[in-house]
Amino acid sequence: MPKIVDHEQRRQEVLAATWRVIARVGLDATTIRRIAHEAGHSVGVLAHYFKDKEDILSSAHLLAFARARARIVEATEGRSSMEALRLALLEALPLDEERLLEAHVDVSFLGHTVGNAHLRQIRSRSNANSRVMWGGFVTRAQDCGEMRRDEDAGFIVDEIQALIESLSIQAIIDPERMTPEYQVALVSRFLARMSTR
Repeated sequence: MPKIVDHEQRRQEVLAATWRVIARVGLDATTIRRIAHEAGHSVGVLAHYFKDKEDILSSAHLLAFARARARIVEATEGRSSMEALRLALLEALPLDEERLLEAHVDVSFLGHTVGNAHLRQIRSRSNANSRVMWGGFVTRAQDCGEMRRDEDAGFIVDEIQALIESLSIQAIIDPERMTPEYQVALVSRFLARMSTR
């Protein structure tokens, strides 16, 4: 009897392997052959699930965003506005091995958007979706009086995205200085400036 293959599970395995290769050798040195070897499959098997390397990288990037969003939804369920924002920020930052790996993928992907309009468009859509999510947290916090209303919500959202990207890059480049504890402290300082309490 032929073996039944779970195609979605196989795709996830390949993407997880892609993340590990990117973290180990960087995006430039990440090849289809290396990904296939890491995943324990032939190059031909990967061709059944992805068109090319760009398709794999795009999918890995989108999966990182989806996983972060799922964690944020779970962590903030039933929480009050500023507390929900704090928990969401912590889920978005590279505070553990898994999230640091996601940051590696995201930062590597970001560098390749410079000369690639297709990848730039994917990143732009991800950013737009993130802005909507962060905007929801900010609006709820302002509406219930926990966050300063004299600050424009759009500017706060931009600050949040800049904070996440900056800390993620620094955690990769200078992990001994940008420790998880220091990242949490910076988030607390940011939220204290925005809070009405």
